[in-house]
Amino acid sequence: MNRRIAVWTAFILLLGSLSLVTTAQESEDAASPLLFEQPVLVTSIGQSAGAAQARVVAIRAGIEATYSQRATLEELEGIKTLIIVLGASSKGLGAAGVDIDGEIAWANELLAKVNELGILVIAMHIEGGARRGPSSDLINSTFAPLAATIIVKGSQPDVEWTADESADGNADGLFTTIATENDIPILYIDTTLGAVDVLIELFGMTPAEG
Repeated sequence: MNRRIAVWTAFILLLGSLSLVTTAQESEDAASPLLFEQPVLVTSIGQSAGAAQARVVAIRAGIEATYSQRATLEELEGIKTLIIVLGASSKGLGAAGVDIDGEIAWANELLAKVNELGILVIAMHIEGGARRGPSSDLINSTFAPLAATIIVKGSQPDVEWTADESADGNADGLFTTIATENDIPILYIDTTLGAVDVLIELFGMTPAEG
């Protein structure tokens, strides 16, 4: 009788340990960023200069990236990953001849096509506090939740921000909240060039020597 109880006890303990391992693995997988594929298209939502910067960063990471400040549906053909750079520029919107409502309507159409084609999206906010405010945050809050991964130049929870305060695009935790509420992996950088190493990781690239 005692032997039978001992066997059942061992069996139950084994099941419990397997359950713990499975739960831990699922939690780790959920927090891990996806591995993205090339070719890549980089575009702006908000018509800021950040998209041009993001393209330079992508090239430095060794990624095959095409840049289109205001991408068309046709430019999505053959693309595996779309990088959307978030943040409104009144000057940029004016040059494009569009207001914030028109920009959001265009971006909604673009992202609908992206979803239809099964293209993965990386949302980048790399211009700091200059791309926060009513218009920028309308864009940030609308489109960051649609991304598979978020990259933000800004502070992360419980870590002191040592760079210039104006460079912190996440001072109020907006992107952290968006990522948490939508179960999106988020990666924090201190400088725009910090995105080079992040993209190398996300695309499984081999870092350049020297």
